[in-house]
Amino acid sequence: MKVQRVYHHHAISIEPWATLREAATRMRAGGFSCLPVVSDGELFGIITERDLVEALSGDLHPEASTVFSHMSEAPETVTPDDECADAVTKMLSLGCRHLPVMEGGKMIGIVSARDLLPLAATPAL
Repeated sequence: MKVQRVYHHHAISIEPWATLREAATRMRAGGFSCLPVVSDGELFGIITERDLVEALSGDLHPEASTVFSHMSEAPETVTPDDECADAVTKMLSLGCRHLPVMEGGKMIGIVSARDLLPLAATPAL
């Protein structure tokens, strides 16, 4: 099965200069565990719950620290035409749970482990 059948087409993103508080607020409001970091249509990185916990476990102030300073830069990506099995393999090898979906150099969505997990539960014929 192709990624195009399971990914979220409307991924909410955040700008690199946004604060960590803004990122946390946006994640909580939308029920997201990550946000792609995008500016002028270009994918710069991804900020995850793990990144926020790591950043905020120190002496940082969430209103003063930017997403850019704590995001994972240049995340691995997939295309809509990639196989879901390849996306799973990539997630497992990287230890991540989300991959931006790119087409023509633009981010068009995101696929998560949660999107792919039901495929593993399908019995083999």
